[in-house]
Amino acid sequence: KKIVSAATDKTIRIWDAETEKQIGEPLTGHTDIIISASFSPDGKKIVSASYDKTIRIWDMETGKQIGEPLTGHTDGVNSASFSPNGKYIVTASRDKTARIWDAETGEQIGEIKHDNDVNSASFSPNGKFIVTTSDDRTKINIWNA
Repeated sequence: KKIVSAATDKTIRIWDAETEKQIGEPLTGHTDIIISASFSPDGKKIVSASYDKTIRIWDMETGKQIGEPLTGHTDGVNSASFSPNGKYIVTASRDKTARIWDAETGEQIGEIKHDNDVNSASFSPNGKFIVTTSDDRTKINIWNA
């Protein structure tokens, strides 16, 4: 019933899918364009990825950022998404890595390296695998999560 969008104006917006109207005020905090935003499986959180090299987690109800930004990427972040159980986040970056984070603590717990920009990374529906795509022309890679 809700849609989340990321924008080049450095905002995240939540929309009512039926009325097509914006819900509440835009979420702000990133300092560069936002490339990706997605809901947690339970719909209570949003994760966003930006060219400011950070990942941020937002409370869906309050619109406030939860904790500090997740940092560690050395270039813009292209995508961020939750695992099916909501406990982990996987990110893809122009720094040639995909990284796995603990969604509660914000601690980085894993890293996947490529030879070029990583465009996207996501968990499989059962959470056992991570799929990445990269500009290194390796097609699609499947990794044991």
